[in-house]
Amino acid sequence: MKRILFTFVFFSLIIKVSGQISIESIQDSINYQLIAYPQEKMYLHTDRNFYVPGEKIWFKAYLVDAVTHQAPTKSKYVYVELINSSDSLVERVMIRQGADSLYYGNIFLSEIVPEGFYTLRAYTRYMENMGAEYFFKKNIRIGKLNSGKNDDKKKKKLANKDYDVTFYPEGGNLQEGKLCIVAFKSLNESGRSEDITGTITDEVGTIVCNVNTYHSGMGNFTIAAEKNKEYFLKCINGKGVEKKFKLPPARNGCSIKTSRTGSNWFVSLVKSSDFTEQSLYLLVYSKGVVLYFAPWNDKKEYLSFSKKKLPAGVIQILLLDENMNPLSERLIFNKNENETKLAFSTDKPVYEKREKVNTDLYISDSEGVALSGNVSVAITDDKDFQTDTTTTILSSLLLSSELRGYIENPAFYLKNDLKSVFALDMLMMTHGWRRYDIPEVIKGKKEYPEYAFEETKYITGQVKSFLLEKPVENGDVTMLSSSGGFGMLTTNSLGYFSFYGFDFPDSTKFFIKANNKKGSESVLLFVNPETFPRLQHISGIQDLTEEDSIDDGNAFIQKAELRAQYDDDMRVIHLPEVVITGKKKVAKRDEIRLQNWINAGSDVTIYREDIEKRHAHRVSDLLLTVAGVRVSGNGSITIRGASGPPLILIDGIETEAMSGFDPLEMVTVEDIESIDVFKGANAAIFGMRGANGAISITTRRGSTDIASKRPLNYASISPLGFQKPVEFYSPKYDTPQSKQSVNPDYRTTIFWKPDISISSEGKASFEFYTADFPTTYSVVIEGISSDGQIIRQVEKIEIK
Repeated sequence: MKRILFTFVFFSLIIKVSGQISIESIQDSINYQLIAYPQEKMYLHTDRNFYVPGEKIWFKAYLVDAVTHQAPTKSKYVYVELINSSDSLVERVMIRQGADSLYYGNIFLSEIVPEGFYTLRAYTRYMENMGAEYFFKKNIRIGKLNSGKNDDKKKKKLANKDYDVTFYPEGGNLQEGKLCIVAFKSLNESGRSEDITGTITDEVGTIVCNVNTYHSGMGNFTIAAEKNKEYFLKCINGKGVEKKFKLPPARNGCSIKTSRTGSNWFVSLVKSSDFTEQSLYLLVYSKGVVLYFAPWNDKKEYLSFSKKKLPAGVIQILLLDENMNPLSERLIFNKNENETKLAFSTDKPVYEKREKVNTDLYISDSEGVALSGNVSVAITDDKDFQTDTTTTILSSLLLSSELRGYIENPAFYLKNDLKSVFALDMLMMTHGWRRYDIPEVIKGKKEYPEYAFEETKYITGQVKSFLLEKPVENGDVTMLSSSGGFGMLTTNSLGYFSFYGFDFPDSTKFFIKANNKKGSESVLLFVNPETFPRLQHISGIQDLTEEDSIDDGNAFIQKAELRAQYDDDMRVIHLPEVVITGKKKVAKRDEIRLQNWINAGSDVTIYREDIEKRHAHRVSDLLLTVAGVRVSGNGSITIRGASGPPLILIDGIETEAMSGFDPLEMVTVEDIESIDVFKGANAAIFGMRGANGAISITTRRGSTDIASKRPLNYASISPLGFQKPVEFYSPKYDTPQSKQSVNPDYRTTIFWKPDISISSEGKASFEFYTADFPTTYSVVIEGISSDGQIIRQVEKIEIK
């Protein structure tokens, strides 16, 4: 707040303009909007971005106010999803805000997760007001031994021939007869950047200039477009596909032009030859603060702004008419070096194997004043791979969360080399502002959120009469949870009910029963299923750069698999050799399963032992690994090539959705003995009912009346609950015996701690033990100070 107030005072010239609009009144309008519709940003710090099946993805979610970057917001829950390349859910966890106001957890990767690129997505229910493009997204890689052999094939498979080019004149429009800068963006069919080369020509084919992409499908050129004349881009991509695109026509108007030097930003106007002079106003805005507002003075060629006195991040510059209608917009990104400082120290310059490392941190602002807050620390072995340089807390909160559209490798633009500086300006021209509609806010037209902050969990539904299906008013609804919770309420005049004011850990089961006001059970109970945003994988090749690549991928994977094998061996009890005599029997798993003879013809069978290995919470989780089976964000199941949901059988009984619950929720994972999936020709055994495939579930007790005996006034559900905190295991070699132990230390993440608190004196500390190999460690420290300043630093520790 001190920084915001300083900036406001510096730029508040208190210039009164027509209609009694001043910088003060505009700031008041924006403040009212921020109160009416606060927004959130999300960033996910992971321990690394490359994993092996059987491992955990450790993460910390930084949920902050979109304007101040301060935490926490009013959202109590954060959702983190792992999405595969088929836009199907692999895993979803819900993290509850801890007593320390932090959000952290993990996603377990089953041993049978296929190799490939996956998208991590994180959001809150409140962020759904803005849409899924505002969610945090990051690609990670899951690999297996020798997984790199097919990389070239994958890239060829992902190659797209068709592409499209979009033009973005600086300030919004080409001005007739005036030299203007035009940025462009080339994207292929998958939505990824496409490199092109070509020429700009006029309508008779005269070449105006040559063009080519500069970075990530973006480029720019200058043109003085004449009135009533058409211009075209003739271009070709790397695959030899030639295309022609028409440029937007030149107009009679006025637009913003920006330029920069080492220490200043300059803002000027480009006016067409026939522009009618009128009263114009310039507004400069960033992070909830009006930095400048005044009438445009035609006597001045340009306005100058000091970079040091502007905040870091995206700044919106608007040209407005006297009615506050926008005429032109330009975004700039200000790199302000006055950022947080982090002093990192260890008790020794070099360490030996299995030695304790004591680390101290001191965090301050640019003036050396101590900052409080919290950070997370991830320590990895440089021989395994380099740290993630594509997505950082800085690039996410300052850049990609402020702009429309997906940004490939956002951290690249925050470098200080010349290429990054030029590319960053093209990015500002090709990606629009994604937060508040400031011109409308100035006019007093505020936006309001549709969904409130999620501060509690809900279970809702409706009760209807059995025969006429009319709402049952004042009906009794009772809810009992598997953890012992109990609730009772009555329905309203429309038969609706809502349990709220509670939360629960994952795998909690709820049993709900409804009666009418006279106590009769002849009613229908409908429980509203929990829905989630549509799943979407970040298409194309993962954002891994050469710097992030694994030096010896197979060596790391082998190390990770040895670690997983060692962990498994620790749980195995070795018995003396036993000689078995007797008659061979059919496996019990098939005895129960084949009581329903139809199961013998299935395409895929998931047995009980497979189920136990997968650590699944729901039946839909088990089906994720079956080729051709797709699970949508709301949990619905389809089989490849089908036009509708598959036939569901439970112990041979055909089951349909009823009474407000999914048929797959009628049994828990613990109840299941096996699952048989019928696809294609094998589903023909069910006739027309199997046209969309079939899923046959055999329960462990082999009962044949689960579905038929379920009363219609009753429902059993297992909604997504919060993940119980699990601490990252870090060994301690604090005794001679532990140091000399023959058990190998194959840690793939050396150390992970998401909850390091920074004291009011700016101090924090942590300790860990080194592993078994001489190397260097990368120490990635990310966090947020109490006043919203972003913290990021990478340090090194040497092991001999």
